[in-house]
Amino acid sequence: MKLRELTPELFKKALALYMERAYVGMQPPHTARIDVSVLKTHEDVLALFALEPRPNPGCEISHHYVLRLGNSRYPHMKMALMEFLEPGEWMWAVDTHDRAPISPDSPDFAKWRELRLHNLRVKAEVEAAWRKHGVPTARVVQRMLPKIGEEGCHGPLILVVDDERGMRSAAVKMLRAEGYRVVEAESGMEAIEKFVVDRPDLVLMDYEMPGMDGEEACRRMREVAAPHEGERRTPILLCTAGMVPLQQFSMADGFLVKPYQRTLLLSFVKHQLPWDKK
Repeated sequence: MKLRELTPELFKKALALYMERAYVGMQPPHTARIDVSVLKTHEDVLALFALEPRPNPGCEISHHYVLRLGNSRYPHMKMALMEFLEPGEWMWAVDTHDRAPISPDSPDFAKWRELRLHNLRVKAEVEAAWRKHGVPTARVVQRMLPKIGEEGCHGPLILVVDDERGMRSAAVKMLRAEGYRVVEAESGMEAIEKFVVDRPDLVLMDYEMPGMDGEEACRRMREVAAPHEGERRTPILLCTAGMVPLQQFSMADGFLVKPYQRTLLLSFVKHQLPWDKK
């Protein structure tokens, strides 16, 4: 989607679907109420959003547009517009905005984890409704990429780990289009199992996943691989859509901001896995 396609009609539809699922059976707070009757152009709609820069380690800053609407239990959830796959191409997403580092030893950890699960459920329900009603999410956009079977790929093997199917499928298609072989996992535990069985040449893994997150999965992969690291250290690239203090985490070999930019993703992978396709 181009930003000029952000019509008042599309925004009204997306907003209504969001509110119906974020505030079930209750009125949203005043801060989340928007007078859509004054919206006439895509510039009017875009003016509602705040431009949120996100550092992309070692590369240019990634820009997202966000509108804080909250939900019935958490006021900081956002409706977001994010560049996806190519510069100038945008998708809709729900940003849970709940990635503050809470130690498992904290007395609030159980409540925080339950809140995050609630936010993830709201995100899943809103984005599913958007897809059903023609609002372009990551899963919708990735379907536009050509499907390439594994039989045509002969390059290094990459394990792609992400609980969001749209993001995972987009990464898989882009990598296969470049000739890489790919296996997929949708959770940290499944990733460890496939890491042991398939011995990939590189791991591309989401940082924020329910249950076992990317940091824990990375640590366990390093433990599993330790006896073989003298032969070959498997590069692990962590990907995040949030503001996580990744500089404190040294077990990964690189970090990428989600949603993926095609050129940047392939550049990072090629840097870790030099490969002459000829």
